[in-house]
Amino acid sequence: MKDTRQRILDAAVRVFGRDGVSGATTREIARVAKVNEVTLFRHFRNKHELLRQVVAQSAKRYEHVFAGAAVESSDDLKRTVETFVETHAQKLRDNEDFVRTFIGEMNRNLKLCRSLFVKSMKPVRQTFIAYLRSAQKAGLVRKDLDCTTAIDALTGMLLAGAMRRPLTESTYSNRRYIETCVELFLKGIEA
Repeated sequence: MKDTRQRILDAAVRVFGRDGVSGATTREIARVAKVNEVTLFRHFRNKHELLRQVVAQSAKRYEHVFAGAAVESSDDLKRTVETFVETHAQKLRDNEDFVRTFIGEMNRNLKLCRSLFVKSMKPVRQTFIAYLRSAQKAGLVRKDLDCTTAIDALTGMLLAGAMRRPLTESTYSNRRYIETCVELFLKGIEA
């Protein structure tokens, strides 16, 4: 059985994904987690702290991607990019309702969304940027490439694919889409 804190976080993902920031309540999150609201508040100060922790937990999925990632050959670069893409695509699939809800929330809660997502993903993004810059120094990536924009383009392709998946899954597989994203990205950045 999952520990109480994790059950609350899992329930929060479902409730925020279904009801949005404004509609989600700590009472409903506690009900879905099968704990009382007092227990929820023992673990999290308030709804926004709970939301922040949900997003922060999601960012931890990337810790393995760059741990010991070599940058000595084009195969190393490809392997690392593929691992990042697989991790990111899986995160989007696992949290599809949550992601869709927050895309809709951006107009109503831009400051909150920016704070949550930019801050939580900043370490991953900075690590990926540093990795690509190392690949530039190793001669594997074009020297003129803006690494920050390239990473945003890659994650944008993955997000678009996740959002369009219900419309495109009869045309091509999710696997094929991901492989194409990796191929386009690598061809676009190679030296």
